Amino acid sequence: KMKSCLFIHRKPPHSSLATREALDAALASAAFGVETALLFVDDGVFQLRTRQEPAAAHLKRTAPMFEALDLYGVEQRFVCTDSLAARGMAANDLIIPVQPVSAADMPALLARYDHILTF
Repeated sequence: KMKSCLFIHRKPPHSSLATREALDAALASAAFGVETALLFVDDGVFQLRTRQEPAAAHLKRTAPMFEALDLYGVEQRFVCTDSLAARGMAANDLIIPVQPVSAADMPALLARYDHILTF
């Protein structure tokens, strides 16, 4: 039985269907009672940026899916502070509340989860 699962988001939004697929999988995981968490690193931090324009890429907005995370009990959401800083972003640029984690603290975070899926 899967006890906990961490979904790592590495890709920028609207570059592929990866963002939507990762969110769908995370919501499904949580719906089945699995402790589910999200981690945004590298260009994945752009998924959290406010004021996105997905229509240019002919994709649907993902913001409503992020807003549904609380409804499904996905309250563990982390963002790599090193990734944010490298891209000139700060916590107040993000559409949902997330817990900051440094690259140095990443191994300890990853060790907390039974399964890790990267998108």
